[in-house]
Amino acid sequence: MADISPYSIVEKGAKLAQNVRVGPFCYIGPRVTIGAGTVIESNVTIVGATELGEQNRVFPMAVLGATRDGDEEKGRCIIGDANSIREHVAVYAGAGKKPTKIGRNNLVMIASQVGAGSTIGDHGIFANCTHIDPGAVIEDYVRTSAFTYVGENVTVGAYTFVAGFVQVDHDAPPYAMLQGSPYRVRGVNSHNLKACGFGEADIRELKRVFRDLFNGEGNLDEEVLNRLRKDRKSNSHVKTLLKYFGAVEKDAPARETDDAGA
Repeated sequence: MADISPYSIVEKGAKLAQNVRVGPFCYIGPRVTIGAGTVIESNVTIVGATELGEQNRVFPMAVLGATRDGDEEKGRCIIGDANSIREHVAVYAGAGKKPTKIGRNNLVMIASQVGAGSTIGDHGIFANCTHIDPGAVIEDYVRTSAFTYVGENVTVGAYTFVAGFVQVDHDAPPYAMLQGSPYRVRGVNSHNLKACGFGEADIRELKRVFRDLFNGEGNLDEEVLNRLRKDRKSNSHVKTLLKYFGAVEKDAPARETDDAGA
């Protein structure tokens, strides 16, 4: 049986696994599902069709599954396993066929916001006051610093590090370090890559490619990009990077392409 504080409200219809713990002064709505081992600290609000997986921890004053217009009946939010959602975080529910999704093993730090219909992958760390707009896609192993802003429908590639106060207003490539507002690519996120098990040879190759692609100034060199596309012997991670630029080109009518990823 779930351990629920007598000072909390859990509406009829909510589904809580046997060993879920709910602290005092929480509100759990009727369409909420919470998986085994999850801990809901005090003063947490979870509404809408929100699904929390196993072994999550949600800290005081967090709000999950709310909608901007207050109509929780149409909102849906899917959160995986082993996430830590810190104080004052707001995760807004997506509507219709585009629910908000958060993967597993993420740390979402104090006062961050996750917009409606956005998608966060696995193993991310999002520092205090990170703001993710509706429809954004954050891939695996992304790290942000405090007051990062990710714009609506923008994609941030896997393993990328975003410095503090950076405005990511167009798609960002994987493996990169981003600085400035609007951002510029400042190099390869080698520290994170090492921590994630990338070999030295792979990191050296990515550094070489980034140095050629962005000229050390964060501005994309189209000639180098075209040459790399013709290289059939490219490193597998370089090929992943090139796929990103292919996706950017497909979106060309709706985006600024002269400095995409730069």
